[in-house]
Amino acid sequence: MDKWRLGFALLLLLTSCMDNKAGTEILMKIIDKQPDVTRICSNETLNVIMLIVCKISTQRSRGEECRLLYRHGQNFEHGCDSRFTLMKENQTVFLHLTNLTQEDSGSYTCECVQTGGTYKLQLNVTVEGTESHEVTTSPTEIHFKLSFYVLIGVFVVLIISGVILGFIYVTKCSSRRRQLPITSPEIITDPGNTEAYMAAGEIEPYSIFIQTENGLYSTSKINLNHIT
Repeated sequence: MDKWRLGFALLLLLTSCMDNKAGTEILMKIIDKQPDVTRICSNETLNVIMLIVCKISTQRSRGEECRLLYRHGQNFEHGCDSRFTLMKENQTVFLHLTNLTQEDSGSYTCECVQTGGTYKLQLNVTVEGTESHEVTTSPTEIHFKLSFYVLIGVFVVLIISGVILGFIYVTKCSSRRRQLPITSPEIITDPGNTEAYMAAGEIEPYSIFIQTENGLYSTSKINLNHIT
């Protein structure tokens, strides 16, 4: 009976020592796009890591959790994407975060079970300063911008073409006007043709050109019948 009491007392003492070594740590981190590393287990070399469980819940997942797992003697099991990983260095394990965005802000809870006790880390992560570096353009916006630039180019080409065609048209019209023949008054070669002479005389105030054997001379005729 005394042996049972002694054994029970030793068990309580051992449990009390383990509880004293175990604990919970709450951290709040504001990080950016740069990689971040957080220790999730004790770095005491005498404590062997038996089990690690990390639960990650972000704004992107809307309450759903993904897990990172490690068992003694086995490899890491990464149930989240490649931006959330566990890495071992100097006999302890770290939570490694890379390329996070604002939607990755949330709760990161890790429990590390060691021979010396259980260490629990409650990590509240806020990611800032990434929206200004990640400006994305949707395919619709790209198509709209391309269409806008194409329309501007077509409009400019039409204006230039209109100006060139207008200049060509004006040049041709001016050239045609310069090439039109100038109608000269009728030249009467036969002095005896009185009818033609009289017909020409009715047109005032033009001169009448009469060709003779010696040359060409002009006469003017004013019809006095039209003067009142």
